[in-house]
Amino acid sequence: MNTILEKMDSGLWNAIEKSGFKHIDYEHLLATDPARIRLEEDKVSAVEKTMKIPEKIVVENKWIPSSDPSVSIRVRIYRPKDQKHLPLCLYFHGGSFIYGTPEQYDFLFFRLVSEVNMLIISVDYRLAPKHPFPAAIKDGYDVLLWTSRYAATIGGDNKNIMIGGSSAGATIAASITQWARDRKEIAIQHQYLMYPPMSNLLDTASMQELSNAPLQTKKAAAWMWKHYLQNTNDSLYKYAVPLLQNTFENLPEATLIVCELDPLKDEGIMYAEKLKNAGVSVNLIEIKGAVHTFEFFDCALSENFYKLQIELFKKIID
Repeated sequence: MNTILEKMDSGLWNAIEKSGFKHIDYEHLLATDPARIRLEEDKVSAVEKTMKIPEKIVVENKWIPSSDPSVSIRVRIYRPKDQKHLPLCLYFHGGSFIYGTPEQYDFLFFRLVSEVNMLIISVDYRLAPKHPFPAAIKDGYDVLLWTSRYAATIGGDNKNIMIGGSSAGATIAASITQWARDRKEIAIQHQYLMYPPMSNLLDTASMQELSNAPLQTKKAAAWMWKHYLQNTNDSLYKYAVPLLQNTFENLPEATLIVCELDPLKDEGIMYAEKLKNAGVSVNLIEIKGAVHTFEFFDCALSENFYKLQIELFKKIID
């Protein structure tokens, strides 16, 4: 742990130390009471300053019909005012498949949509352990279908759809991308994957060397996959763990971001290599001095990364 702190960006560590999220014992709760994590995060969020929606954007919560008649899926839509035919980004929040909300990304999407001419649809998918795999990717795929069919009604262009996510949300995005390739119903233009957990084997060098890193440990990863992968006999199981797929051909080009001090780092790098070897164009970026979910903490490293994201998204949608 001391070696990790020596390499870690000092401004980032100071920001983490001041954060209320640092006091949530994620590893313990994942093992004993995973549903409580979302409640604990809500408590921390409640005492933080509410962000004001910028004048130039519109934010709307909408309920999307599901392929399961008993389910409706909430999405949070961010778009510039008075714009049409916008590139679309379908986004999946992080949270170990177990917690997290679209609203936790307001800090990013308010700014991003203000500065990049795009529309973001953030999916409030069903969470494990109550709703293990494949509930999340089914919700995501249903929203992808809805987005393709009704893009014009919200100002989007259904011929320019990208998919993205952070942490477990990036895993879900990658799974949906693989499934969409095989179903051949919708063409996804790009996949934007932030520090994704890509394998449940937990056997990479970074997983061993960084097993007790801040904000993501090996034990937490083990519990995450245990809660998510309860339905190993499901017909869609081959899409559950993206790195263990049999084929990586004919997937859309990718931007893949990993953190230097994240135990999940090598899984992301290995996925990028699998894509490259299959002829898929990949932009692999490693953020030095960063740990998992670093951009949620207010510091120079996070601000510089935000500026990089602006450049990346502008290039992707161009």
